[in-house]
Amino acid sequence: MTGRDVRGWAEGRRRTVGFVGAVLALAMATLWTVVVPDRATEVDGVRQLAVRWGHPLCWVLLALAGVLYAVRAPAAWVAGVTWAALAAYLLFLGATVL
Repeated sequence: MTGRDVRGWAEGRRRTVGFVGAVLALAMATLWTVVVPDRATEVDGVRQLAVRWGHPLCWVLLALAGVLYAVRAPAAWVAGVTWAALAAYLLFLGATVL
């Protein structure tokens, strides 16, 4: 199965794929809200905020991207939210590693 085949399959089931993805992403956001990395207690200030909430924020933004995809929002909106999710995750990783 090629990438084009997968895109065609997903496009035909856009609402289902988007909403199922959103529900799964919200489940991950809930999980990462409850499971706090140990590093969050070792840092303070902005780094603590990034370590504590960066990962759940990433998943919430991915859930939003799924909903936007499901309701056929403009592709630029979906892409923008997805890039914001990546930025939140990179912020989380940077604060965790440094």
